[in-house]
Amino acid sequence: MSYSIITEYSNQLHQLLVSVSQHLYFDKDGYVTYQKKPLGVNIKSCHKSRKEHLVYYVLRDHFSGTFTFQIATTKRLIPLADFLHYAWSEPKGEEKFIWGMPDSLFIPQMIASEELLSGLEALNVRPLHPPSGFASGVRVIRDIENDLCFFMRETVDYSLEGLNKLRFRVYQYLINSSHRDNKFSNWKAGLTYQSHPRTTPVYSDFVNFFPAADPKAPSPIPLNQVPKDKQLEKRTRKSKKATPDYPPFSEEKLSHAQELIYGAWEEPNRQKCLALARKALRVSPYCADAYNLLAEKCELLEERRELYTKGVAAGRMALGDSFFQEQAGHFWGYLETRPYMRALAGLSECLWKNGLRQEAIESYKELLRLNPNDNQGIRYILINCLLAEGLDGEAEKLLSTYPESSCFMLYSEALLSFRRLKHRKAEASLKEALLSNPHVPPYLLGSKHLPWSQPAYYSPGSIEEAVIYATDACTVWKNTPNALTWLAEKLKSIT
Repeated sequence: MSYSIITEYSNQLHQLLVSVSQHLYFDKDGYVTYQKKPLGVNIKSCHKSRKEHLVYYVLRDHFSGTFTFQIATTKRLIPLADFLHYAWSEPKGEEKFIWGMPDSLFIPQMIASEELLSGLEALNVRPLHPPSGFASGVRVIRDIENDLCFFMRETVDYSLEGLNKLRFRVYQYLINSSHRDNKFSNWKAGLTYQSHPRTTPVYSDFVNFFPAADPKAPSPIPLNQVPKDKQLEKRTRKSKKATPDYPPFSEEKLSHAQELIYGAWEEPNRQKCLALARKALRVSPYCADAYNLLAEKCELLEERRELYTKGVAAGRMALGDSFFQEQAGHFWGYLETRPYMRALAGLSECLWKNGLRQEAIESYKELLRLNPNDNQGIRYILINCLLAEGLDGEAEKLLSTYPESSCFMLYSEALLSFRRLKHRKAEASLKEALLSNPHVPPYLLGSKHLPWSQPAYYSPGSIEEAVIYATDACTVWKNTPNALTWLAEKLKSIT
């Protein structure tokens, strides 16, 4: 039987929940794994399990339904006082959708202790036990886990830190969505009492309301931080500082790691593919293609950028600085350079999408300096970057360096000539461009819609080539005053 509890305003009643996931746990390498069959553990029995289980800490406002949560593991539990201080503190440096101490707090019997209850009372928060059959907490944990599993498809970072980053995706969907009842708006509107939101004491004062955790105490969750062994902490810091970021380079191990990546590229199962990439990095952290593969499987831009950055660093260390000095201009001819080149190309794209356009342009130029033959087609990307930034002089220089009859360069030449009021040259270039690929103008003019994803391959003059060019160039054409009008008019006279 389920009971209905009525509250009249926000922060009147909060609910504290600490729950062990029934399906998610961390493997020996520290990555979360899903098990379809329920694991059958709770916060009191999980210490008997050999697995490192995922644990949710949730604080929910009963009136509005808004909440905050953190993710921990059974071997890395968060002290309850720390979580409550985080949950009730005003947002600093991160987006939050609830703060302020409540009038009352529901605490499950399983995690309640005399020390916790007395500390809350000293903070003027009334501790309560939820009535039997009160199911709201079960629902919110179910919703969090369902959304977390869904958003895990966007990332490749299945570590504890990576999962905690996904919390903000969960918040946007469950709390702050424009497509459903906005719980955060309801929470703000429900702060009708002048005393709310109540200010939370600073951390050092707050935790002093709760006694330090006793290592021998039977409570399944620590209430406060265990006093740190300063000597152990000092030795740990010293040890970490002395540990190199990379082990000694081994050509044999890198070759083994690269073979694993070749297998991963052919693996259709996403989880197996990611596992092979992680294994490759354990074999050799110098394997840039392992980072490249992980980045390709990731949909989160900032995470992709971090992975490509690591790939660039790993690839450069694998080659060595002297190799860059001696082989610049001939890079692609050496197979061992290609993982680095792929990483730098991926990083350049991320920099551009992140708004770091000048850095992206410099990275693209570096790729052309290392490999002027441009087997990667970087010039086709760079030309649109230069035009987008109004670097017409550099664009003209690039076009003269690569005089060719591809649609990428001919349409760019037509646009650049139009910008510079060289109308005859613009029209001549446009005629050549149309001969090279007549499928481009409908995509630029909007009479045909660009697909959501670009084709993986193309042949000269094909629709696929037109889609790839127009995807990169449509904004440049649109932002050049009267360029699309000129294009439409010239099409009528030429055709």
